[in-house]
Amino acid sequence: MYIDLLILIQIEKSPKHGYEIKKEIQKDLGHLVDVNHNLLYPALRRFTNEGVIVRNRNEQESRPNQYIYELTNAGKAKIVELINAFTEKDARHDIEFMIRVSLFHRISRENRLRILNRRKKDLESLLANIERRQFGDEEGTGKRRTFRAEVLRYSASRTKSEIRWIDELIRQAESDEDDFDA
Repeated sequence: MYIDLLILIQIEKSPKHGYEIKKEIQKDLGHLVDVNHNLLYPALRRFTNEGVIVRNRNEQESRPNQYIYELTNAGKAKIVELINAFTEKDARHDIEFMIRVSLFHRISRENRLRILNRRKKDLESLLANIERRQFGDEEGTGKRRTFRAEVLRYSASRTKSEIRWIDELIRQAESDEDDFDA
């Protein structure tokens, strides 16, 4: 899940406390992601239990203790695992895909191409479905749904545009040296 990846990447940048992790994710991706306490703190507990991060207590005068989270070597490996884990289900979710693309510098050309081709395949299937529905009648009456048709037209245009973009990313990945940061 992308939220796990975003949390770990923030901790990888530097040790942080929970609110700081949330604030940094919101700053980077606020228009795409809403990180709430019900996502953040259970993930931090799970990562601590798995040994992916360590939690250090920072005692503060006249204020509650603060816990600072730091990435372990297992956490670094977990980030690589999460970036490369991109399923057919993930391919249907814009945010999952966009986050992977933003991290392409960290993965091999082979995995970049796998992710891009999986997303492209999903988009082509979506486009075929949109185009089948685009020219349908409203419940056999012969009347077109004006606003429905507009939504479908826009959806088809947006999907075609993303497919063109992915084709360009595929061309770039195919010509790149395999010089990713591991």
